[in-house]
Amino acid sequence: MAKEKSITELKDEKKQLSARSKEIITAARGEKRQFTTEENEELGTAQTRMAEINLEIEEREALNRQPAVRVISGTEKFSFRRALANLVTGQRQHESDASIISATTEFHNNCGIERAAANSIVLPVESRAPLTATVESPKGVVIDQEQQEMLLPLQSNLVLAKAGARFMTGLKGDIYWPTYSGSNVFWEGENTKAKDGAGELDKNDAFKPKRLTAYVDFSEQLLIQENADVEGLVRQTLAIAIAQKVEQTAFGKHAHDEKIPDGLFQEVPKISGTMDWGKVVELETNADVNNALIGNLAYIMHPSLIGKAKTKVKDQSGAGGFIFTGNGDGLLNGYKALRTNNMPKELQDSADEFGIVFGNWYDYFIGQWGGLEVRVDPYTLMLDGYVRLMIRSFWNMGMIRPESFSIASLK
Repeated sequence: MAKEKSITELKDEKKQLSARSKEIITAARGEKRQFTTEENEELGTAQTRMAEINLEIEEREALNRQPAVRVISGTEKFSFRRALANLVTGQRQHESDASIISATTEFHNNCGIERAAANSIVLPVESRAPLTATVESPKGVVIDQEQQEMLLPLQSNLVLAKAGARFMTGLKGDIYWPTYSGSNVFWEGENTKAKDGAGELDKNDAFKPKRLTAYVDFSEQLLIQENADVEGLVRQTLAIAIAQKVEQTAFGKHAHDEKIPDGLFQEVPKISGTMDWGKVVELETNADVNNALIGNLAYIMHPSLIGKAKTKVKDQSGAGGFIFTGNGDGLLNGYKALRTNNMPKELQDSADEFGIVFGNWYDYFIGQWGGLEVRVDPYTLMLDGYVRLMIRSFWNMGMIRPESFSIASLK
């Protein structure tokens, strides 16, 4: 009877099979031909054996954990990187990770959106009720004592959030932002019957969840590193991918589509021309005449306009100084000025203007429903040693009060 292979020997066998498979695929690609019958058979046999090895390793490791495993209460933390690595390799999830994934998946599936796939990880965007710090008494596994460790640093990557937009996560069902015309008050005589002073309440259109997907590629070798810096890198990379997609859409000039939230530049801006002091004041005045010069006021613009504003003086003599002041994001006309390359360019007929928006960003809504679902695609970049992580989430965004914003294109 053949000696039973150890886990290390099984992993070595799998590595050799994988290397041989890559060798066959690379040769066929290099010669620009189809696989031969023998190669197809060898690849099929290798794939079957690797699947058997994965199952055998999983069963062996499960047996190894049973006799003496003991989790000490208060010592186990959720690891996003570890959970992803186990998903990639097909390993059983660590007990503390499984508890978090189970709780967030249940929460996600009860939010009125598409249910998460069985072979995925669902992560929360922020701390919510189903994820409160607690301990499972049978095993003493800490679900989460420091919830910040498990969250994606998404909000810090959104320039809209920095400007003060309403950023709401973990939503359920459709969201309405009703507007009220305000009460009317009248001067009347002492014995005159008072008029009805009630204003009108408008429910407005519903913000419904729309599916957003993005992907990022990681080295499989990187994901298995037990390192706090790697953990942070993975979370930050995923957060940036989502934030980029959200803001590209928010500032988009795409045509209306039921599957996609409307962009701020869907219509050609009425305010356009050269970036100068007069145009900056016009943007502010446009908000002022609509009684919207309150709240989280800020400019968001294309970086090219920041560069132009730094060289433009307020008046012909130059005594008033430059339009843009300060370092970093700085100030424009005394208000915070933020930049993003997600702001559109090539606007107007001459395609030589860049986007800029001024307004009360508290009247802009960014909503996210449920959790963030992460799926693994181990095949697309297999030959390069990379794993593709597909992110599926549900969002919507838009202006709650359009009159709070001045949208322009300048050059």
